Amino acid sequence: MSDNCLKESYCPVVSRDFNKDYGDQGFLLENGKTLPALTIRYETYGNLNEAKTNAVWICSPLTADAHAAGRYSEEDKKAGWWDELIGPGKAIDTDRFFVVCSNILGGCKGTTGPASINPRTQKPYGSTFPTITIGDMVHAQKELANDLGIKEFFCVVGGSMGGFQAMKWAIYYPDQVKRIIVIASSPRFSSQALGFEVVARDIITQDPNFNNGDYYNQAGPHIGLANARKLAHITYLSAIGMEKKFKRAQDQENRNHAVTYSTPFDMELPIESYLRYQGTKFVDRFDANSYLHIAHATDTFDLETEYGTLEKAFQNIGAQVLNVNLSTDWLFPPHESRRITSALLNCGKSVTSLELDTQFGHDGFLIEVGELGKAVGRFLDSHIIPEKGGSTQSMPVFHDQSDFDRISKLIPDNSRVLDLGCGGGELLAHLAKTKNATGFGVEKNIKGILDCLENDVPVIQRNLDEGGIADIEKNSFDYAIINRTIQEIRDPVALLNEILRVAKRAIVTFPNFGHWSARGSLMLHGRMPKSKELPYEWYDTPNIRVLTLKDFYTLCEKEGLKIETLDIQNESTLSKIFTALGLKNFGAEHVIATISKR
Repeated sequence: MSDNCLKESYCPVVSRDFNKDYGDQGFLLENGKTLPALTIRYETYGNLNEAKTNAVWICSPLTADAHAAGRYSEEDKKAGWWDELIGPGKAIDTDRFFVVCSNILGGCKGTTGPASINPRTQKPYGSTFPTITIGDMVHAQKELANDLGIKEFFCVVGGSMGGFQAMKWAIYYPDQVKRIIVIASSPRFSSQALGFEVVARDIITQDPNFNNGDYYNQAGPHIGLANARKLAHITYLSAIGMEKKFKRAQDQENRNHAVTYSTPFDMELPIESYLRYQGTKFVDRFDANSYLHIAHATDTFDLETEYGTLEKAFQNIGAQVLNVNLSTDWLFPPHESRRITSALLNCGKSVTSLELDTQFGHDGFLIEVGELGKAVGRFLDSHIIPEKGGSTQSMPVFHDQSDFDRISKLIPDNSRVLDLGCGGGELLAHLAKTKNATGFGVEKNIKGILDCLENDVPVIQRNLDEGGIADIEKNSFDYAIINRTIQEIRDPVALLNEILRVAKRAIVTFPNFGHWSARGSLMLHGRMPKSKELPYEWYDTPNIRVLTLKDFYTLCEKEGLKIETLDIQNESTLSKIFTALGLKNFGAEHVIATISKR
């Protein structure tokens, strides 16, 4: 084994099979039917620790297989389908974790599926293979995990249909699953996605060679399967990505001369050859029956219908959750993915969520792993329990420590706190350490989200100007904090009222534009002021409006808000003198106020 091999990918990878005969009892499926035996093809990367607690389980998407990472040999030209994410020193670090990926139940890459030989008949299952669910896939994987001796799962990770499996892992085995990562997924397929599935199913089953699924000793439904894959592949892309990839640009010769096509309907477009290639390649590696059975499992997956509400589905899970959606994904659109986050928030679970901007649509989580890798890596690094004799991670030094100390004094121990515009989560980390506070932050910038993960702070990516907390239930928090952010909000009145819907009290901090230095700068220089509190030029400031202490009093009076505490912060001697003389609006540099509904 060479060093070069290790640096690029986990190498060499060895595929293995788990085999178990269940006898007359059989492996019980959720529909009540049984399979007499299970074979599960799987791969592992890294080593299981002595306590058997460092396992990271990878749940594969619909048509992927167990080969998630690494290479079988140095000569192997193609690495596993998520190799950029899994390996030594990568986001899912095989120097730390024991990583497992298996082919799913119903598949055709070594795990029991319709093409497998039925031990009871010694013939391929074909049309007799029972329908399966996402839950059946998870229960089968748990059989493999038991055989591997895994006692708990540090994390279960899944994208697309793999996200369905990850959620079921957390629901079925709440005491063993410590974290889950759900990527480009949702609580169910949308009606639009189901529509594509219906068409794909009909394309396969109406192929003359389908023969009701019993085609293994004859020509199979290759044309139907290829066309179904073409249709599905369109849903994996995005409009903007397709336009860039398949722009209908003709060369100069074609622009000057008539183009001759092989048939009256063949336009020889780039997307035609691409989809045909994808269809042909898929037929070479996949089975039509497996496609139908796995697709049926995804189509019938619906947590809300199964459990009554999403909150009930998640109410008993113990896992911390990272939920990632993709901006251009219309197979699992962001608004569907956000429902997972909302439900977890409303049943008091620990969740971090973010949206990655990609032009690749649903396939983005397989193609662009830069920001995704950072998020996954930092999530796996967070909340690590030190070994005996070790020490916990030291807290970072805060630039606004004085602010944090003042805010901390306003919040009782064990409070549940929401931090709006939380940046890198330093304030929440401080409150967790000094006040044993729980809660999460809201931040719109990806850098802030990644910094929150670094600081062990749960955070959701939202824009406060676009209904960022509208899905949070009433009185979910003891305190909500909007620290140096309210002047950046398009409609601060609406936001303050929304804050006091979800929290009993709000702590609002802002720079006072009525301060003597700001007035003096305008009067003497005729320019917008710059200071420690207002460090921007007028053309690059995030502050879309500025307010004074007097403005804040007026706003609270008008909106029926009670100012419970008011802390004026000053650094300069002159500011302190003006404040002491009762000229608060003239002397205050920065304001920290606690407000509530009257």
